[in-house]
Amino acid sequence: MMDSRFPLATVVAFGLLIPASLGAQSVETRIERVAERIEQSRADDMNIIAPRLFERAEDRLADARRRYDQGGRIDDIDRSIDEALEALDEAEDLAPVGRAVLGGALTARVDALEARAPDYAAEDWERAEKSARDAGRRIEGNDQAGAGEKADRAESEYRDAELNAIRADVLGRTRVERNAALELKADRLSPVLFSGADSLVDAAEAVLSGDRYQASSAGALAEEAAEAYRHAARLAGLADSISRKRLTVEAVALRGEEQVRRITEALQFEARFTEGAAAAVDDALVAIESLYGDRDALRRDLELRATEIERLDRSVDSLDARLAELELREAAVSAELRERQRREQRFREVEAIFSPAEGEVLRSEDRLILRLAGLTFPSGSAEIRPDNFAVLTKVQRAIREFPEARIVVEGHTDSQGNESLNQNLSRRRAIAVREYLLSNIAMSADRITALGYGESRPVAPNNTEAGRTRNRRIEITLTFDGT
Repeated sequence: MMDSRFPLATVVAFGLLIPASLGAQSVETRIERVAERIEQSRADDMNIIAPRLFERAEDRLADARRRYDQGGRIDDIDRSIDEALEALDEAEDLAPVGRAVLGGALTARVDALEARAPDYAAEDWERAEKSARDAGRRIEGNDQAGAGEKADRAESEYRDAELNAIRADVLGRTRVERNAALELKADRLSPVLFSGADSLVDAAEAVLSGDRYQASSAGALAEEAAEAYRHAARLAGLADSISRKRLTVEAVALRGEEQVRRITEALQFEARFTEGAAAAVDDALVAIESLYGDRDALRRDLELRATEIERLDRSVDSLDARLAELELREAAVSAELRERQRREQRFREVEAIFSPAEGEVLRSEDRLILRLAGLTFPSGSAEIRPDNFAVLTKVQRAIREFPEARIVVEGHTDSQGNESLNQNLSRRRAIAVREYLLSNIAMSADRITALGYGESRPVAPNNTEAGRTRNRRIEITLTFDGT
């Protein structure tokens, strides 16, 4: 029975809201995907190749968005989206023909955009855009001949827009300087400089006309021309000032000499103008050349010092590296020595565990051998008896002293009996000891191995009972890596 806290009407209303919400999300997603496709189509030049279809796609998308924002019916919104997609599909069907007809114009359009024609040559750009769209409309109308004519015109207009944009970019500031100079009547009051600047502008124009992509070379000429216009403007202003203030030749000359005197004072000598300003300037040049000589000598000295500092730095770095290496070696040797001392101490502790009757402890640089005379088995048996537990407990203590060691349990017999049976018996005894140790020590099974050697490795002659007793044994070898 339905919970009274959730009336039937509420449940029904909630159920109706769920598909509506999901539908709205789906429509919003479709709108965004159409918008993304339109932007991709624009990047693929569909707005040029098929302008009417592209405009229809944009219009239908705008209609879908308007209906969605106003909470319109989903069917109407879906219809507008479908119409936008249909227009894009038709436009893309025209892409191969459009690129074949408009290929040159589209390439020129990209070049004009890179030259910032919409900013620097807006009228030329709009004219070319109109011609390109006219070509696209003829492609939509299946008029390839008319489209070709319009495409050729658009390509030419894009190239003009590109060149004019480059000119405006390269020469724009220079023209501003020229107009400023003209306002000061520099063409009359400083004609030589002004005319020279005009020649530089003509040269820059010639460079661009010959190769519009030599903007760097043309830019250098334009900058030189701008400087000449500024110079001409300054002299024109000076001439105008002299005329308005009715300055004498003496006043003008003294003003110039004062500027030279400021320079010579900075160079710490007194200028004399009895032989004209040129002589004082020559003296200033000599002083400046001397300063340059001193500066160059100081630079050479600094370079030598820098070279010596670099050499010393390398020497220090080498010594530091050597010291670090020695410290590492010392640390390694110290660590190894400490490890040897710890192992030696453990060796002694293990030696003290076993009595002579139980076994002997043999050791070398990288291994420890427990030769267990006290670990015995009944004849022909591999059964571990309770009277072996004491010795095996001591073996466990020895193994725990060396948790890093790899362990091999070896079984050995005397020469009595069949050799094959002895070998098999020795192996079974070794396995029995291995299994016992694994069941009593927490360690990985791949750390301990069992091998049977039978009578092949005697430690005493087999012709005496005492010798045979010594040969019937279990040996446990602990091997240490990295020592």
